[in-house]
Amino acid sequence: MTNTIQRAEAVAQTFGVSKSTVWNWCNPKSRHYRADFPKPFKISANATGWLASEITAYIDKLAAERVGA
Repeated sequence: MTNTIQRAEAVAQTFGVSKSTVWNWCNPKSRHYRADFPKPFKISANATGWLASEITAYIDKLAAERVGA
């Protein structure tokens, strides 16, 4: 199985939020920080991304929590 990399814009579109919100979810200094949100990694000096499988797993986790509530 090949894994793809999603950039901030694609992650934001997946969740229906802005890129700023995605970065706030990753920033421990932000009041919107989500400790369980997948961590981004450097692709190159000027590019950062997330593994698509980790984003999918996070969505699945949120859905499971909703069903369990």
